[in-house]
Amino acid sequence: MPLHRAPVMESFHLVLFGSSLSTKDIETWLATALSRNLRELFLINECSNEKPNILPSRLYTCKSLVILKLRGEIRLSCLPSLKTLELILDKYFQGGPHRRLLSICPVLENLLVNCGWDDYDKGLITVTVPSLQRLTLYLHSETEGMLARGLVIDSPSLKYLKLRDRHQWSRPGFSIETMPDLEEAYVNVQYCKTSRLIRSITSVKRLTICSEVSFFFLFWYD
Repeated sequence: MPLHRAPVMESFHLVLFGSSLSTKDIETWLATALSRNLRELFLINECSNEKPNILPSRLYTCKSLVILKLRGEIRLSCLPSLKTLELILDKYFQGGPHRRLLSICPVLENLLVNCGWDDYDKGLITVTVPSLQRLTLYLHSETEGMLARGLVIDSPSLKYLKLRDRHQWSRPGFSIETMPDLEEAYVNVQYCKTSRLIRSITSVKRLTICSEVSFFFLFWYD
């Protein structure tokens, strides 16, 4: 990475496994990429909680970075220019850290969250971002014992909403505030009170709804 001389780097992907790499080496790679007017950073940290502080200080003053994709234990401070954020919520994002992460992105416009409830360990997904315009949520689980507490969306400037909830059991907490500027919505839910969701998006201009129906077969034997 230090030998890289191109003035502009559009995208940089870094996947970390094991503990053989030093934190200093990782910071050097990231700092070099950011110094090249980096626009997109995709970072996966599979080192458990061994290296959460791997981001260089340059990241927090980088004005070129507009797309950030994260997975794993990664600690952040402030992202003043970030407009697009993609999060994979797993066992490292227990409960509250994702809410703090959203609060340090003051101009965020596009958010994608991919959450497997089995990994998220009964967390509550809360999206409260005043500047947010596009929100995509992929929620899924195959295990009844991993029932998440619920979903809260409070983003009044939202223009596009895509919600795909593949959870197989009813969600105990489900709150979506009114979105007066919403133009398009795609809702694909399973075993959820769809009517409560529809009441929150009455101003939508283009609406697509997919909702599965469960079938029960009864057998009688003489």
